[in-house]
Amino acid sequence: MVVPDRKILTLLNVSLFKPVLRAYASAYGATTGPRLLSLVLSSYGKAFRFHVFLRHLRQIFGESLELNGFPAICGTLAGGYTILQIPLRFWFNLATQKCGWNVSRQSKIIGPRFLAAALAAWISFPLFNRIPELEKQVASRGEAVEEFVTDMDTSKDGNTKQGGCQPTPLAGKTMDLTLIVASRALEATIVELWSRYKVSRTCKGKWTSVESAISRSADPVVFAVSAGTVMWAWFYLPDRLPRAYNEWIASAAQVDHRLVVILRKARWGKFIYGKETGEAALLQRMCKEYNWPLVWGNPAKTIPLPCEVVHMGTGPSCHWHAAVRFFRAFRFSLTMYLPLQLLVRARKPSTKAFRLALKDAIRSSAFLGAFISLFYYSVCLSRTRIGPKIFSPETITPMMWDQGLCVGAGCVMCGWSIFLETPKRRQEVAFFVAPRAAATIFPRQYSRVVG
Repeated sequence: MVVPDRKILTLLNVSLFKPVLRAYASAYGATTGPRLLSLVLSSYGKAFRFHVFLRHLRQIFGESLELNGFPAICGTLAGGYTILQIPLRFWFNLATQKCGWNVSRQSKIIGPRFLAAALAAWISFPLFNRIPELEKQVASRGEAVEEFVTDMDTSKDGNTKQGGCQPTPLAGKTMDLTLIVASRALEATIVELWSRYKVSRTCKGKWTSVESAISRSADPVVFAVSAGTVMWAWFYLPDRLPRAYNEWIASAAQVDHRLVVILRKARWGKFIYGKETGEAALLQRMCKEYNWPLVWGNPAKTIPLPCEVVHMGTGPSCHWHAAVRFFRAFRFSLTMYLPLQLLVRARKPSTKAFRLALKDAIRSSAFLGAFISLFYYSVCLSRTRIGPKIFSPETITPMMWDQGLCVGAGCVMCGWSIFLETPKRRQEVAFFVAPRAAATIFPRQYSRVVG
């Protein structure tokens, strides 16, 4: 009887598959967890129908188990990275010996790891972009986009898109994943190079206050630019953002979608001050609901719209409105962040852990509250308070402010709320939002070509 070599048994040890199982389980939990929570919350307080709940439950668990689902991709990546290193390390060492290359021990480790990661990604991405799932996604997206666009979107010609929406097929499902990985790789490279530069300059006694300021402000600048880009896209280019992202921003912003539609119509020249363009009916319905004078809803007579329309029932004061927005967003965020912080620290429960969870949740909630409050406050200050005092109405008209300048001011200012977070958290948040902002620039659709 032939006894297998001990090294072979070691290579075939079940520990090789631990990274695969760990990656699959983590990805499965990350994809199903939020959807399960959303399902439970959406079922709460409504007429509960068990068969509908069960159908959605099966759909959530089933989609995550598909071969081209995100958990399978994570498992394939982790498995390929782990297992492929074994033959690649052998071939790499063999090649260096035959060629007589003097390669360091560290290079012998890094080289096979890099090749294994690249090969694993090359194998996984085609699996992630399988056509059947892609077509199913397009079909479901067609219904979702039609519903969302009918309520909120306004095309560049100013006409709200109604039925018959036929979205073009998505160019794969890997754009977001590619941008996330690319931004993380860029982050790691920049941080490593900057750390070495700082050590070198410090040892020579040449580290300046300017370099220190750059080091402190880099992450906030990245976040401010990225967050502003995402908010601009949410207002004027919602199709560039994932539907879930659009919905989450809408729920956090707590804005009447009709106001967003008016701003989009103003952007595309269908809502014009001093002219009858047939858009008064939408605003006048808001005036009736919020007990405002009906004349506010007529852009031919009211120039510009009073800020109270933006305040949506909180009164005429822009300052009070900003405070109300902060507390509303803070409360909304706390209900989201506090359970997550408690869950993270549930492994080692203690009074100290609870205090830390509460502290982190309050800090993050204050950050998001300030983000939303700064956005609204900047809109008001730019269009009616400070803007007209700096620039004369002849230079920048009220129409120009409401065509995008006021929203642009909110986009510029909101991201600086990141300073409420800790320096470590700033870096995490900045490079979390950066790929989302980049995704609004890169093309996400293509026209189907029949060859």
